[in-house]
Amino acid sequence: MFYESKWMQNKFVRVFGIILFLVIFLALLCYSFYNNSSGNLVRVLSQNSFPFEYVLLEGMPGYSQPERTTLVDTRGKVLNLGMYLFTGVNISDARTYFLSFYAPPKEGPAWLGWAYYPNDPEREGPILERVGEQSSPVEPTPVKENDDVLVGIYHTHSGESYAGDGSDYRAPVGEKGDVVDYGSLLNDKLEKLGIKTVHSVEINDKIYAESYNNSYYVAKKMLEDNPTMRVIMDIHRDGIPPNVGKSTVKIGEEEYSRILIIIGQKNPYWEKNLELAETIIKTGEEKYPGLFFPRVRYASDARYNQHLSSGALLLEIGSQLNTCEEAMNTVEPLAEILKECLENEQ
Repeated sequence: MFYESKWMQNKFVRVFGIILFLVIFLALLCYSFYNNSSGNLVRVLSQNSFPFEYVLLEGMPGYSQPERTTLVDTRGKVLNLGMYLFTGVNISDARTYFLSFYAPPKEGPAWLGWAYYPNDPEREGPILERVGEQSSPVEPTPVKENDDVLVGIYHTHSGESYAGDGSDYRAPVGEKGDVVDYGSLLNDKLEKLGIKTVHSVEINDKIYAESYNNSYYVAKKMLEDNPTMRVIMDIHRDGIPPNVGKSTVKIGEEEYSRILIIIGQKNPYWEKNLELAETIIKTGEEKYPGLFFPRVRYASDARYNQHLSSGALLLEIGSQLNTCEEAMNTVEPLAEILKECLENEQ
């Protein structure tokens, strides 16, 4: 009798849990449709063939070995993907366990997987300038000569690489990753287009927790040495759970990584950075539709060195799931977009 009662209780708990899961999921799905933010959710679920049957069949007759092994393995993947979709937490990235690192997006709740907002996980440290006493961010000086620098490129996480072709997603500690090669190619392309550019290959992430402390000094010196600089970009590649899948756009016959721009709002003048970001995205959509994610992403308690200049941005060129070729394909269109934005400014 005791065994039967316990079995009934466990069955009730399982049924209740399944019903609760479905109610919450359907409610959030309706919310995303209501806010016109359901597209990516549907894409992620369809790409990953979200295995609802494995969730619903838990405890059903016939699920013993070897089916049980498949069920347990699949449930782990569901947990990873589901946690990311519902909370933005990436199980494979311990930094994201602290929910205070995330800021809810204006377009929808933080549970949507594409609303991934690292909120100062890299320990940027205190703002060293007394920027709160300034009336505006640092503005560039007028361009007087052809050799005046307009664009700067650096990398806080110099070791980031692309693993979509089977390579490692990070270079060995202290070595340059694919994002540095990307910066060099972008520098060369901008120069060929007549845009004077400087590129720092300084390795800033030998000690990962000190990355932003190091890149702060790199960006600060670049701006001091080149006061005419209009745009200074910290170029990264994103890191997402493998189950979410990579994001690309086809332009012509080639696949291109998509580009995400992130704005840190722990900066009294973040709206100035946002103006530039929105101009770049708008220009990009006109010239190469789909290349940029259409919405800027925000981090409420991070600044990513963007308080140093009104033209400071953080760009995520694809993710670790993209191939190096897909990422490098974006160099030419990004250079053309930046050139057009700079010319329109003058």
